[in-house]
Amino acid sequence: MRGELMAYGKRAWLLRGVEDADRFSIGAALAKEPPLHFEEYVLGHSSILLIFAQPVAKTILEGWLSKADFGKRGKAKNSKLHKVPVVYDGPDLGFVAEATGRSVEEVIKIHSEGKYSVRMIGFTPGFPYLEGLDPRLQIDRRNTPRNRIEPGTVAIGGPHAGIYTVASPGGWNLLGRTNLKFFQADRCKGAKIDTGKIFRLKPGDQVQFVPQQ
Repeated sequence: MRGELMAYGKRAWLLRGVEDADRFSIGAALAKEPPLHFEEYVLGHSSILLIFAQPVAKTILEGWLSKADFGKRGKAKNSKLHKVPVVYDGPDLGFVAEATGRSVEEVIKIHSEGKYSVRMIGFTPGFPYLEGLDPRLQIDRRNTPRNRIEPGTVAIGGPHAGIYTVASPGGWNLLGRTNLKFFQADRCKGAKIDTGKIFRLKPGDQVQFVPQQ
């Protein structure tokens, strides 16, 4: 198991340089037999943030990493395929077509034919960074971000596709919109929170966009 441990505040450690094959097996090991005082973890692009109920010495975590049974590597447990209906009428659709030397119809076809994997959740609550964007559509983000992008907006930026989950500023190129909700804040109430009911997507899930009229 490779990776570099770095202190992250008083109660957390950041495991950096995590290989793709290890990302989900570490999560499975944490669920099966976690280290002392472990509370929760957050997947990053190539890192995992480990949060504890109280400060834990680095040696304890290093010992756990050396002895834990990581089992099969490379796949997320209970991952799902989500088909996301999209109306392709975004304000940057024409710009993306021009920048890539393709027609609007070709952009829509290429974008919707791909199958994407949720690499991580971040930026805003529930915002998915989606791997699998066709290289033919990979262009830089906007030089000047917009002040407000509505929830449900489907966008691309650099090597990733994404879906805005709350109204927020953003610099990605906007292709269209979906009526699905990916973050439901009203379900955050109560002492026991079920994240599966709050966030539609989780790391490791698959996404396929389906064009709608």
